[in-house]
Formats: sequence, structure tokens, C-alpha cells
Amino acid sequence: MARTITRDEEQISTKTGRLDFSPAPDSSDIHPGTVTVTIHTGPDSPSTGLHWHEAHTEHLRIVQGCALVTVGDHTATFTKDDGVITIPRLVLHEVRRADNVEQGRAWKDTDLVMREWTEPADGDKAVFFRNIMSLIKDEKKTLLGMISTGLSIVVVARAHDNYPVIWKGPAVLGKGFQQTVRRYLTFSVMAVVGFVGCLVGCRSEYEEYTPRRT
Repeated sequence: MARTITRDEEQISTKTGRLDFSPAPDSSDIHPGTVTVTIHTGPDSPSTGLHWHEAHTEHLRIVQGCALVTVGDHTATFTKDDGVITIPRLVLHEVRRADNVEQGRAWKDTDLVMREWTEPADGDKAVFFRNIMSLIKDEKKTLLGMISTGLSIVVVARAHDNYPVIWKGPAVLGKGFQQTVRRYLTFSVMAVVGFVGCLVGCRSEYEEYTPRRT
């Protein structure tokens, strides 16, 4: 299918949000590979879903609005006054607007803006975001189009250290066993779906979406 060329764009937008790849305007956020994420107001605002990273520690800072952030077993609201949120590798986390909790209702008419960067600062986060956002932007609103986009998203996510929680796993035998079951279930499902995606031409990075490496 024809793809929009977004590889050199400093900003990519959809109806629910926006990504900015240009340098942050204030010196406190000069970190290599920082991406500014905006989640618009409204009932269709997306969530990251519960997920983890195998190889990256992630850092978030809220610039505007209020976020409901889960890190491990702890969920709380965060605003710009709360500083940097650090999410170690392998730790489950989720980020969404906080409109539905009491502490976040005051910001329900305000776009949520946050900055994200990782350690190591290898640019993988920006490549992931560029490809995912561009796939969503280019999605054809047909059954085949939605299936194709879904397969592509799995292939991109698997290649760029983003692992969704499919099932948390049984808690009865302890957290270690639960984590093992959770990880290998996700790995197995993503491997199968990713294999199907690759068979039909899905890629881990699309030339139209990914900046040329120098």
C-alpha cells in the first residue's frame, strides 16, 4: 500500500495525539532521543496499555496536564510538579490520561503532554514511535486494512523492545513464576503473530517512516 513519507517530519499527528521529535525548548530536557508525546482530550484518548521493555530503562516527565501512571504494583497521578518518573527495564507500566480519577478531573479539558527518553539513548524509542504513529495515520478503515496495521504494529513493537501484557500470569506461585509465564506467553504470541506479519510483508521499520541513518 502507498505510505505517507514521514521520515523527515519533526511532528506526526493523528486525531488522538501528536509526536514531536524536535529538541525540547528548555534545557532541562536535553536528552538524546527525547520524544514529546501529546495525548488530546476526549473519550477516544489512547492508553499505552500495560507493557514492559527488556533492554531499556524509560524516563517520563509530565509537561502539561495530568497522567495516570502505573509502575509495577503502584498507580498514581503525576503532573509537571512531580519531576521525572523512572521505569526500570522489565517493570510493567502503563500511561494514560487521568480524567477518570478524582485527582485528574481538573485537567480533563487539557491536552496531556509528556517527554520520554531512554537509557541506553540509542534512538530506538523515536524509531518505534515514528513507525507506530505513521502506521496508525496510514491505516485503511477496512477489515483488511485494520488487520494489516495490527500485524505491522506487532512486528514493529517486537523489534523495538515493546512487549504488551497479554495475561499477567498466575499469582498463586509467586511473582517470579508469574513473570516467567507472562513473558513467555507474550514472547510466544508475538513470535507467531510476527511470523505471519512478516510472511505478508510487514517490516520492523518502514523506509517511508524511518530517518535515514548516516
